[in-house]
Amino acid sequence: MIRILSILAVISVIATSAQADGRADDPRELQRTYAAALVYVPDEVHGARRIGIGSLEDYLANHPHPRLVLYMHGCTGIVEIAHVAGRMYAQAGYIFVAPDSFAREDKPVSCRAEIPEGGLHRAVLGWRQAEVDHAMAQLGALPGFDGTAVVLAGHSEGATTTATYSGYDFDARVIEGWTCNAGWPEYIGLNAPEAEPVLSLVGKRDPWFRLPILRGDCGEFMDGNDRSVVFDRDDPLYKQHWLSKEPNVQQIILDFLDEHL
Repeated sequence: MIRILSILAVISVIATSAQADGRADDPRELQRTYAAALVYVPDEVHGARRIGIGSLEDYLANHPHPRLVLYMHGCTGIVEIAHVAGRMYAQAGYIFVAPDSFAREDKPVSCRAEIPEGGLHRAVLGWRQAEVDHAMAQLGALPGFDGTAVVLAGHSEGATTTATYSGYDFDARVIEGWTCNAGWPEYIGLNAPEAEPVLSLVGKRDPWFRLPILRGDCGEFMDGNDRSVVFDRDDPLYKQHWLSKEPNVQQIILDFLDEHL
């Protein structure tokens, strides 16, 4: 059973068509996002070590049956948030791979972070989902990848991608900074199979979701093996968008994955 709710509504932003326009899945553009991926691996000395994507095959050869997080960054690209996430996951024993959507030669603006305002490029969701497909195809072709437990995770725009993606099966999903509610039907809900455990985390008054149509949380679309964490008025994260910089939130994520992997 696919857990996604289709609701027709109108959102008050100017946007392009939701349909992919041929640029979303251009193989050359997709390969740029994978080739420029941010990669962290566990390191016995430092806890986490950054390597190039081209070195991942050698790493897998020496570390069989690993756990891996495929991470989708937010609308501002690979910034501090992604690096903090990469080190967190690597220190916990995960390989971390974050394709860089901004490595595309053609990358329309999808948000203004300083306002904050999203929804400037409606079709970006299809672009990001295509990046998941491409990264999984590339990773799956690496010797030593068989048997790898893979988590799909993302923040903000990357969390929307994580929530709505359908295609490859994952061992778990982590959604940070998204409500699963929107005015565009393709952005609404969860599109994960029932068997995939999903964790979502959101501040109840996250400033990115001021419009009533964006409010809520992913819990309304979840089943028994999922968990929705909403930071309410009595929590310092009530109005925050980046949640996993806090050690207690990192622990929530890692405990959830340890429980289900």
